[in-house]
Amino acid sequence: MTDTAATLPSIDERFDNLLISQARVHQMLGRRSPGEVRYEESEQADARRELLHVEKVALRDLERKALSDASFLDSLRNNLHNSLITELKQQTDNSRTLFNQVLNLTDDATQMLDNLALKASTISKIEPYAAAQPWLYDELIQTVNSPAHRRKDSRGRVIQVESLRTALSFLGIDNLRLQLPLYVYKRTLPVITDPYPTIKHQLWQYGLGTAVTARELTKFYTAKPTDAYVLGLLSNIGRCAIHRLYFRLFDKLHRQALQEAQNKRQREIHDGLLQVQPSANFLIALQNEYADKFTADLFEHMLFKRLNLTNPMRQIAKADWEPGSLAHILHLARCYTRFRMLRPRRYIEKDEAKAYLLSLKYPTGALESLKELDIFQPPLAEEAEND
Repeated sequence: MTDTAATLPSIDERFDNLLISQARVHQMLGRRSPGEVRYEESEQADARRELLHVEKVALRDLERKALSDASFLDSLRNNLHNSLITELKQQTDNSRTLFNQVLNLTDDATQMLDNLALKASTISKIEPYAAAQPWLYDELIQTVNSPAHRRKDSRGRVIQVESLRTALSFLGIDNLRLQLPLYVYKRTLPVITDPYPTIKHQLWQYGLGTAVTARELTKFYTAKPTDAYVLGLLSNIGRCAIHRLYFRLFDKLHRQALQEAQNKRQREIHDGLLQVQPSANFLIALQNEYADKFTADLFEHMLFKRLNLTNPMRQIAKADWEPGSLAHILHLARCYTRFRMLRPRRYIEKDEAKAYLLSLKYPTGALESLKELDIFQPPLAEEAEND
């Protein structure tokens, strides 16, 4: 093994960075233009070491880190993030606040998803919960009027749907079981993520891919497809909450620090703060430390009565599950989705990918089945199994 190969990041590290910025992985793997430095000589290598250090201190005692030997900008960035982490912990202590004010969801979303899990669920039972979530109307109308779902009258004219009830009826209960959880997950995605504009898209692909993969894997286990599908989607809401809070708090604290420096006529600090941007390394460390725990806490707050989500998610957060369990299925689905997101960009080599998938011990025939599936395309009811 060459020195360069030995310093390359793990598959999980590559994926963590892909969720933030494709360019980061590109550089981490040493793909460079003329004049660019090698990975082990670059700031990316330093960034990786910084990330590993931040994970080791687990964000618990970051404030104790000695800054005497750090650069001035590093000092400003770390001070800002110390304050950010403190506020983030305070705001995530209350799951209801996290659910309502950060993710912008209400209890109607929980009850809607729970009712969809019933075999006897009907449009009339779902409609009140859908109507209580005004944002859902736009999603439904956009979907039913899209080419995949639009209908035509007897004269061949496209029927334009405008009412909630008609939209629900057009889709039908089987499609709603697949679409409505997607809308709920989409609702939680971060909106403002500058200077990393692709985060929302990557999180969408990861959530959808995990859900479709988990649902397909239930053919090889005894878990319910509906549970696996919704768990796959919503297992990321803790991660989404971290993204939303991180960029919101960074913007607030950054503006406050700039204003304070200006008021105190601290020009050097003010000019330095202007160069400080959101840190992918801190964001990744926060996700690795808290994302699954926050999701499990949110599931406990949501009080699902029919969907089996809370216990599997808590097992994932503790990295302790039984083979063949729903938590195990989620783990396999996540790993497979990571592979499918990395491979087309050549961020994982063929032999490396083969060894990675073999190490996870998928059931016989599962990988062949998944290979034929477009896991990044929302499924339609006609493709669904009867749950």
